[in-house]
Amino acid sequence: MENHRMGGRIAAVAVLTLAATTMVGVSTATAAPLTNTTWSVSNSQTGATDVTYTYEFTSATSGTIASVTAAIPDGATGASIGSGTVYGLGTGQATFTAGAADGDPEILTYTINSPTVVGADVPLYIEFTGLTNSTTAGEISSTVTTQDATPVTIDTATSPIVTFGAASTAVTVEVPQSLTFENDTPSFELQLDPALAELSTVSKDVVLEVRTNAGQGYTLTAKNAGLKTGANAPVPAAYTIADASSTPTLTQADNTFGFTAALAVNSAGSSALDTLGVGNEFVGYSTTAADLLTATGPTGNTADVLTITNQVKINFATPAGTYTDTITYVATPTY
Repeated sequence: MENHRMGGRIAAVAVLTLAATTMVGVSTATAAPLTNTTWSVSNSQTGATDVTYTYEFTSATSGTIASVTAAIPDGATGASIGSGTVYGLGTGQATFTAGAADGDPEILTYTINSPTVVGADVPLYIEFTGLTNSTTAGEISSTVTTQDATPVTIDTATSPIVTFGAASTAVTVEVPQSLTFENDTPSFELQLDPALAELSTVSKDVVLEVRTNAGQGYTLTAKNAGLKTGANAPVPAAYTIADASSTPTLTQADNTFGFTAALAVNSAGSSALDTLGVGNEFVGYSTTAADLLTATGPTGNTADVLTITNQVKINFATPAGTYTDTITYVATPTY
């Protein structure tokens, strides 16, 4: 009988001990949700610095709060973290703990210097200062938890979302490189006769148009193969009508092939004739590319128009025959 009574006393002591533990803390299993929980930020721009995160919530369970934690978006940093205004809790220290791995939330902790007994339904307010937002945009919520010194969770809740986004809009516009070059005369034929004054000098206009959005303009060049007859027909040997002088002159020499050039439209005001073939001065083509027209900027929507007047002048010193030549124009943009 004595042993049974002793056992009864031991059981009674165990019950009293459990009751004492229940009075100083709340286990996670019995934790209640915080109410009226909100989370706000002073600047929701991604990557913003010196941001204050503010938490407001109401306790659900009476207990001795030693710390409050808040999980925030992965990627935020808190090297300069501090505590701002705090209501309902004692003075304390704010700390930042990075997540253990990518994707894990970062943790803000406010540790009270002297754990404070807080009853149920008490409004609480904490500011964490000096934070840097994550660079990832999105809608994010934050989980807030009150803990005792164990630490054992007293109450917890998840806040409504805060939307993080860029305060500026990056704009990229792709404008393709564009050049249009038109030659209105792919070929022409001139009939000459040294016995007739009106047929001893004959000319033909060729109109070239250039339109481009090249930021640094373009260069238009010309060259020719040489005006000459074939080796076998209709004469027994090849003959040549020489190119006019490479130095522009007001009058064209006999038995030469040359041209004058005039810029009819200069829409952007940036184009200019080169010294080759300026105005009414005659000049000969070159067998290597020589500049006709240069521009220092885009033409605008209206093309630059260059009129080239090709002219052949002969006399009885020019052998009869069919003379042919190829003139090559090249427009080269500089973007």
